[in-house]
Amino acid sequence: SKYQVRSIPTILFFKNGEIVDQMIGATTKAKIEEKLNSLL
Repeated sequence: SKYQVRSIPTILFFKNGEIVDQMIGATTKAKIEEKLNSLL
């Protein structure tokens, strides 16, 4: 409830302790890697 997750799977991306983005629903490894690289 702290992060208001209402669907599973949900991936929250944190930077310096703050949520900077999220992905909701099933996704591929490539999409997750792409998201991580864009946030770095």
